[in-house]
Amino acid sequence: MHPTRNNIGAFIHAANLSHAPAANAAGTRNGAAFAFGTYRSLVLSVVTGAAANGPSSFTATYKMQTSADGTTWTDAKNRDGAAVSLTVTTASTAAELDVDLQEVVPAAHDRLRFVETVDLTGGATPTLLIGATVIFGGGQTLPV
Repeated sequence: MHPTRNNIGAFIHAANLSHAPAANAAGTRNGAAFAFGTYRSLVLSVVTGAAANGPSSFTATYKMQTSADGTTWTDAKNRDGAAVSLTVTTASTAAELDVDLQEVVPAAHDRLRFVETVDLTGGATPTLLIGATVIFGGGQTLPV
């Protein structure tokens, strides 16, 4: 049997917490910065829980940014020039964004992060339980 069928853990690196799960009010938060090394792709995995205190709707958007120095960040763009992002509008769900790093990261950049923006409509001091993880794959060497 091929190793990708019975040992997927040898081909990915999943222990990368971008945004810790928390009950967040509306606002923007920068996620953890990652040096992606030899990995050529990633999956951003976002999980939402309950929306509390009565919001009538919400959006949670995760926008990818890249950097050459870890200080100056640039929005990642796809081939069509659109921002590389994921928007979630449903409570108690999971969503993912698949990214080919070779397509969206400028040659001099070796770091990335996601910026989370939560917008809540209605309610009395509403919050949304949400968190995100980055899963890297396609490395030129297998993770240890």
